[in-house]
Amino acid sequence: MGRISDEDVARVRDATDVVSLIQERVLLRQKGRLFWGLCPFHGEKTPSFKVDPATQLWHCFGCGLGGDVFGFTMKIDNVDFPDAIRLLAERANVEIHEQEGGAPRGHKERLYAALDEAADFYNRVLNGSRDKDPAAARDYLSARGFSSEVAKAWRLGFAPGRGALVRHLTDKGFSADEIVSANLALKSDQGMFKDRFYGRIMFPICDLQGRTVAFGGRVLGAGEPKYLNTNDTPVFHKSASMYAIDRAKGPITASGTAVVVEGYTDVIALHDAGITSAVATLGTALTTQHVKLLGRFAKRIVYLFDGDEAGMRAADRAVEFIDSSITPESGASQVTVDVAVIPGGQDPADYVGTAGTEGMRKVIEGAQPLLRFAVDRRLDRWDLERPEERSRALKDAAAVLAPVKNSLLADDYANYIADKLFADFATVRRAIAGAKSAPKHVEDEDAQVVSATQTPLTAHGRAERDLLAILVATPSVRSRAQELLAESLLESPTHQRIAQMIAKADSMASPSSLAALLEQDVPGSALLLSGADFGEVPDHDVEAIVEDTVRRLKEFALERRIAQGKSRLKQSESFKDSADYDDLFREVSELQRALDRLRRAAGEMT
Repeated sequence: MGRISDEDVARVRDATDVVSLIQERVLLRQKGRLFWGLCPFHGEKTPSFKVDPATQLWHCFGCGLGGDVFGFTMKIDNVDFPDAIRLLAERANVEIHEQEGGAPRGHKERLYAALDEAADFYNRVLNGSRDKDPAAARDYLSARGFSSEVAKAWRLGFAPGRGALVRHLTDKGFSADEIVSANLALKSDQGMFKDRFYGRIMFPICDLQGRTVAFGGRVLGAGEPKYLNTNDTPVFHKSASMYAIDRAKGPITASGTAVVVEGYTDVIALHDAGITSAVATLGTALTTQHVKLLGRFAKRIVYLFDGDEAGMRAADRAVEFIDSSITPESGASQVTVDVAVIPGGQDPADYVGTAGTEGMRKVIEGAQPLLRFAVDRRLDRWDLERPEERSRALKDAAAVLAPVKNSLLADDYANYIADKLFADFATVRRAIAGAKSAPKHVEDEDAQVVSATQTPLTAHGRAERDLLAILVATPSVRSRAQELLAESLLESPTHQRIAQMIAKADSMASPSSLAALLEQDVPGSALLLSGADFGEVPDHDVEAIVEDTVRRLKEFALERRIAQGKSRLKQSESFKDSADYDDLFREVSELQRALDRLRRAAGEMT
């Protein structure tokens, strides 16, 4: 299938009413301007699922899911974005024209085309070149058990370097900027362009639609790094992509289980052995973004680790993506994450070669829950015969459960830990309740936007979010977005990006079209804004609500600057004797007076 144009996406969106769409699956009742029902994605008895016909967004205050018509279709029908467009186009009798071949349009389409041409180039070099390096690459693959047919089926290639790819893509009509933007080449300080990959076996990485978006390159012989991956680009985000997801999504959906490994050759070996639900991370540990991606197709994820020391270190890092999605309370969105370690210190490719398909299936079937694995690994660090070490073991194991401390799982594992440590349940439960989750690393800006929509907001953050939602829903007050930016009233970088888009948008754009534009340019904004809960606001009260919220944000901003100033005033004694100290003292005093005036004015208005 080809690419669906942005114009056709907009036509399908405009032809699909979010209330009508959701009413086909959920019983909704109107209360004022909004519609409410029981969430279809988790079990609940009291309606917390909101549908807003003005912005064409939906949100569940119970499980936190939300978005637009495409997001609802993707979630309810377990399909990817292009298939959601096709389903909604068919429902609305909208004819879409999928583009096949021809000159690609738009910057991203040019990058897709360049990457696909690069994959073909690398593949021809591997299969057809008589030079010694491609020959050595073929010998390496053969020694790993990969025939030339496998190499062709997976479009494996070889990067010769020496500017060969740059010359080839330039001859094909791609500009230097496009080649660099796709991370296929690098520009030197002298302005020269050189191939990004050199002397490596190349593994094309595809997105859900099967488009080549990146490469992983394995060095031949000695050299570091052993694997080199494409950097993040406009069409590729490493932390949210997986090798072979385009091939595996069908088998994963059919079986309900996704098998995750850490190497490209492991994936190919497992697929070759008939385990076609295997995918791989791209040089990183499994992330929450990966779990959410796989959760669209699977109810169970089995994470396979090499049995060597490096594999066990990776297994220990897996606790970083433990969150509420693995708990029973998440309802229909629950994903079970299990862990298995390959016996004998082998990697999956070697093990399936010696134990066969059935041997590997037994390892997968015998995987244990991630929480059990992580808790046992923490407890095994300590000598549980010694009281002092049992105390440390309790603290260590409780930290694993911190992200799910309010779930039924936490109670189950509190009993498990209590049995292991010869402790009482209440003591263990208190330790879990007081444990803190380790911060999770977010690698890219768009991931930060999506991550921000999953994190509970502060009072300041809620005020920012609710105000932005009002600006989207009410064209007459959108000019206030520029004021928010000019006076630095928005603390969240995500909210700043949304405000920038609102300020640039047509002031008369409908709420639904503006929300659609925001989701396109600030991924995750539909989910974020759908969570706004400012109730029913009559048209004649909108200005007053906006004015009050802006005033609150100004208070927050002044409080923040005062706190920063007071912190600086507490610096070293030498600073207190300087002129800078006196200037700062006067500045903080003036800020405090401004805050007092703002609060008095607000009091006089009420």
